[in-house]
Amino acid sequence: MVREGAEMSVTYSCLTVLVLITGCTGDESTLPKPEKHISEPLQKQQALIWRQQLNTSALNTALAFEPYHDLATRTTAEPGAQQGQEQQQQRNILFSPFGLASALALLSRVTGSESRSQVLETLGLPANSTEQSFEATISALTNLLHSLTLQEGGNGSGIQGSKSDDGEGTADWSGATAEVENKGNATGNRADQDDGRNEDGAHAGGQLRLWSSLHVEGKPTLDYDNFLSKTWHAGPSLFNTSLETLMKDLQTSDKLELNNYVYFKGSQPFERRQTVPRRFKLNATTSVEVEMMFKDDSSEVMMLYDTNCSATVVRLGLAETERLASLLLLPKSELQPMEDCLSDSRMSFWLSNLKPGRAEILFPKFQLRKSYNLESLLRYSGVSTVFSESADFSGVSQKTLRLVKAPHEVLLEVEETKSEDVGRTDIMLDFSVPPRITFNRPFMLIIYDDLTGLVLLIGRVIDPTE
Repeated sequence: MVREGAEMSVTYSCLTVLVLITGCTGDESTLPKPEKHISEPLQKQQALIWRQQLNTSALNTALAFEPYHDLATRTTAEPGAQQGQEQQQQRNILFSPFGLASALALLSRVTGSESRSQVLETLGLPANSTEQSFEATISALTNLLHSLTLQEGGNGSGIQGSKSDDGEGTADWSGATAEVENKGNATGNRADQDDGRNEDGAHAGGQLRLWSSLHVEGKPTLDYDNFLSKTWHAGPSLFNTSLETLMKDLQTSDKLELNNYVYFKGSQPFERRQTVPRRFKLNATTSVEVEMMFKDDSSEVMMLYDTNCSATVVRLGLAETERLASLLLLPKSELQPMEDCLSDSRMSFWLSNLKPGRAEILFPKFQLRKSYNLESLLRYSGVSTVFSESADFSGVSQKTLRLVKAPHEVLLEVEETKSEDVGRTDIMLDFSVPPRITFNRPFMLIIYDDLTGLVLLIGRVIDPTE
């Protein structure tokens, strides 16, 4: 009897692990729960699955570092600005590689032939990939975004999908229908529905929101300001496009628009009561006043000084999540030598060589919003035909279609943690002057997923008041 009981126990354990693993890549009803409720072994299992299905290095290279280098080195100024490389290099940069991946995943569903091959290669898949490999990659991206996205208010509940205004589910990247089951107290779920901002004027909601939709030119759609103010009861769907409606609308038009929106709130481990106005140096002669957050040296942070890039690298975890983190890059003097160092391999080097240490950190509180054209961001990634006259959209129509508009808009809000009662670890008295890292001049930041290494947002801050 004891032996039989043991065998049943082992069998049950194996079945439990199998169910948990398949839940990572199954339908939306079995999506992984937020990481703070998941054991460390299961987190590692999820990370292994995602890494097997996602070519993270290829994604970071094609969608993060190559577009960044292109933006940082362009000499053509925007309309209305003075011409010249110096003028161009004084601009802030911010975009979302993960948002770009979502847009490409959407395009992979509606394109054919050469256009689809280019999209797949940018997503890290060979042009001759099997349909099974393609579906595995799209499924991994879908599940990863579900896992990374938090519900309104950052309460740690995993997003499972969304419903349109008429209650109909919208198709996700995998072509399935996303359905929502609203649970809990209905009044509590709708408490902040009337206002998309909290009492501080910041946008209420989870840390990460992403919206990608394809529609016919001129048809009503969600603009970026409405995207920001909209209350998502369970989070926006990953693929906010009804293919049936799109094909119907294409009977009267041959022009397509693709909207790609991202919003991220990065609550850093700083105490609000210690935020004070300080000067931020734009260059040798000009400075502006910003709200500067402060973190004392009572707890260790991971950091290093990269002599090859002449930059200090600081890793800070983001509040309300154990997965997302930011790399803050402060150059010794000029920004360009550090930017020239940027690559997926260099980021891996930083993450592998960070060491714990104590230092006071001053970092500006800011909001940064930028808008680009997807064609401009992806012009060196190999995705070219989809934006040309020869684009192949045979996935939705056999007639010749053109993508006439494709905005990529991102808003990043960096603020302190809400709680002022931050727990402090008791430390021995130290009367020496602690080292101080002050981000009071142009710097870079990379927000990434700690489990997979995928870059979510990347940018540089020349002027935090812009």
